[in-house]
Amino acid sequence: MKRFNKTFDWRFWIFMPILGILFPYIINLTKLTANFKIIVSLFIINMVFSIVAGRFLRHTGAFWVLLLVWPIIFLISVWLQINSTFYGYYLALLYLILEIFAFTSGQEEELDIDKQIPIDGGFGEV
Repeated sequence: MKRFNKTFDWRFWIFMPILGILFPYIINLTKLTANFKIIVSLFIINMVFSIVAGRFLRHTGAFWVLLLVWPIIFLISVWLQINSTFYGYYLALLYLILEIFAFTSGQEEELDIDKQIPIDGGFGEV
């Protein structure tokens, strides 16, 4: 139950709709240039959040299916026409890829490979 509570921490999950829907809506209401909006909001902030989301889900031991939540929330903003469909679908895919990289980083090698004892003809009991 403790692992479940760590994964579904409301402080983390509340950032997804804020950064995916509310923040782009507020940025679109400002008089900033379109390039600044895209670079700051969609690239820098959301990409950093994608990496943080992947690392958070790995740290809490969450199921990999939860990696789909953040890109889907961003796609909702595309479907609501808050973000452009021209680049919205590609960015959602990019956020998913960044989350997957952050979720699986450090899992390339066998962690206990140095502790194994090799014996001719295979491994045996010690």
